[in-house]
Amino acid sequence: MANKTQNKSEQRKPKFLLGSLFVDAPVRQEPEEPQKVLVAGLAEARNVKEYPDTFFGRAFKVFRGEFATLFKATLFFVLFTLPFAVILMWFAGYFQGLVLDKVFNFMTGGIGVGLNPGDGMSNEAVARGQLLWNVQEPVACMVAFTLIIGALGLSGVMYAAKRSYFQDFYKKSFRTYWIGFAKYWWKFLLLGGIGVLIGLAATTSVFNLLSRQAFGTAAAGDYCAVVFSFVIGAPLLLVPMVMLALSVSYELSLKDCFKDALVVIANNPISVCIVGILSLAPMLLLIVQAQFLTIIVYIAMALIGYTLMSLQWVALAHRGMTKCKYKAAVLEKDRQQAARLEAKKAAKADRSQKADNKKPKQAPKPYQNPKKKKKKK
Repeated sequence: MANKTQNKSEQRKPKFLLGSLFVDAPVRQEPEEPQKVLVAGLAEARNVKEYPDTFFGRAFKVFRGEFATLFKATLFFVLFTLPFAVILMWFAGYFQGLVLDKVFNFMTGGIGVGLNPGDGMSNEAVARGQLLWNVQEPVACMVAFTLIIGALGLSGVMYAAKRSYFQDFYKKSFRTYWIGFAKYWWKFLLLGGIGVLIGLAATTSVFNLLSRQAFGTAAAGDYCAVVFSFVIGAPLLLVPMVMLALSVSYELSLKDCFKDALVVIANNPISVCIVGILSLAPMLLLIVQAQFLTIIVYIAMALIGYTLMSLQWVALAHRGMTKCKYKAAVLEKDRQQAARLEAKKAAKADRSQKADNKKPKQAPKPYQNPKKKKKKK
């Protein structure tokens, strides 16, 4: 019976992956916004809204309840995305025509797309290879640079979203945005830049492979570069995403934030992957070669997308930290119980030893040979 109870307790014990790296930290406390004084001695009331306790459900409810406030905070962020829009919606097409017109003489009907290189390759293959490596790869590098600029502006949106999520009251959206920008711009520049460079490396490997396939010079190394860039790069992309959410939401240094990000990802892989895919999906839609779709997606992201994404990141960080804190508390409780049992056993053994030491020692009896008969008196 005791063995069955012990087995059940062992089964209920949660698995805390990378638990030794976890650093417990509270939610960041933000300075309160000064209350507006209506009359002498009477300040404006602050209504605390009731939101669900579920993490992502709370994020959606906060988005609906605080939409006007959050939308104002997003307006400044749109300015940081304008270089991205210019590159994607205008300069990419202009640059493509500028480069290809110098190499190929395009004619109507697709006749004579380019000069025959003389090595058996079709003109279409040469054009495709030139388009991928000499046009789309430089454009991808330009887009990456504009994304780093956008990451700077995202700091203010994340800060406003975090305050709304945790009900840190504020009404001055513009002021709140720039407070967050001043606090976290360097972290978003660093971590956002790392994430963008990882994505650029994967994109470059794909363009390199496709262009070499077009020229017929693709080797095994080109295929391996694509596989490794995605197998290694995709998980690495999750780390900056979680770190950005943790750095804004919790009292953590950059080093502790990195460790907690690894722990959160290891113990919440499904949630982290879903949020990461949903965050990356609009970016993939933006780079689709369809001008109308690009404009629609960009406007939708500017109006609601960036704010909702920021709330989901904050909810992910809150869920991950709450789950990790629970697991750490359970394991700590088990450790303390085991330590108490060990202490009780040690104390019991010590008491028994002391009791044995206190017993009076009997004097040894003299040896008597049993074969000798006792003398009669």
